[in-house]
Amino acid sequence: MVSASAAAADAVIIGGGSTGTSAAFHLARRGAGKVFLIERAAVGSGPTGKSIGIIRLHYSYEPLIRLAARSLAFFSRFEEITGGTADFTRAGFLLLAAPEQMETVRANVELQRSLGVRTSILTPSEVAALEPRMHVADAGGAAYEPDSGFADGYATAASFAAAARRLGAEVWEGTAVERLVVEGRRVVAVETSRGTVATPRVLVAAGPWTPRLLEPAGVRVPIEATRQQVIHLAPPPAFGPLTVVLEDMIQAFYARPEAGGTALAGVLEEETQEVVSPDAFNQGADWDFVERVGQRWQRRFPGGADAAVQGGYASLYDVTPDWQPVLGPVDEIDGLYVAAGFSGHGFKLSPALGEALAAEMTGERPEIDISAFHLSRFATGALIWGRHQYGILG
Repeated sequence: MVSASAAAADAVIIGGGSTGTSAAFHLARRGAGKVFLIERAAVGSGPTGKSIGIIRLHYSYEPLIRLAARSLAFFSRFEEITGGTADFTRAGFLLLAAPEQMETVRANVELQRSLGVRTSILTPSEVAALEPRMHVADAGGAAYEPDSGFADGYATAASFAAAARRLGAEVWEGTAVERLVVEGRRVVAVETSRGTVATPRVLVAAGPWTPRLLEPAGVRVPIEATRQQVIHLAPPPAFGPLTVVLEDMIQAFYARPEAGGTALAGVLEEETQEVVSPDAFNQGADWDFVERVGQRWQRRFPGGADAAVQGGYASLYDVTPDWQPVLGPVDEIDGLYVAAGFSGHGFKLSPALGEALAAEMTGERPEIDISAFHLSRFATGALIWGRHQYGILG
């Protein structure tokens, strides 16, 4: 029984990353009553704050393309809509592929174009014209999106939270969620370190901490926390700044521009994933990882071979078996929703995800159907597999 003195909310969101804050903003924007956003540390302080921030539309699964396209449109008008900033930079996105990978890339581009995405196939010579410093002798071509780019995870989450607060939402930072209170088959409250909040609707968007919150309520979500490293490179002055976001499927490597003419880089490989506790893992970069990324950078950009390593860090992915998120209501418990398991590609989708989840939580049908991402797919075997070798590419 929930105490009569408990705070009351029409909806509670657990987790102050980009998806949780987006959902809080969209719920408040819809006039969905009293909205509480509860974050155990500070908004944007978890994996969102260390997101590589790449915003691209290249997916091989229609719902993901639709979510990414709607989110890109939102990022393009972020300041106008929220009154804050996501620090979105339109640098263009290039997906480089080997000759044997081009059939899949062409099929994906054809699907994306049928959905209104501005994208095209480039030949190796066209790639070289776009970025002359890139070695392309091993490439069969690339997909290119001129409207894509990158944004800042912390700025995005902080701006969503601030906008939600201006619309009347309460944001409780430094507040740990201790228990979901379930009576019968319905969620009725959230117990926190700050007190109990009575509510009929709860969205758990707590990234790699999501399973821990749901398991006591009898809900199992197959999410593992994996350690992900990022390297900060400073190319030599004569090289100049990187001008495009690159995902290199030939070497399973990515790089994107960063402030001051530097670049952030890492790998796409799944076999290198290290499963860790989300509360205790090495947040620095390993030297062998630095060497591996540096070698791939040098092969792709010979003129930048003398790039200096300015540092590195490790963050977390919340990975599901098919590398796709768990979204929407939990069948076993009325009023309980999940948005987690984004496997490293959730940030770019967060504006549209918040909108879709807010619609579901208020009893409406989202404009973009997210039902395929339901938790039940792991029990029924209806997993979602993209065409590419690497799950993060969708």
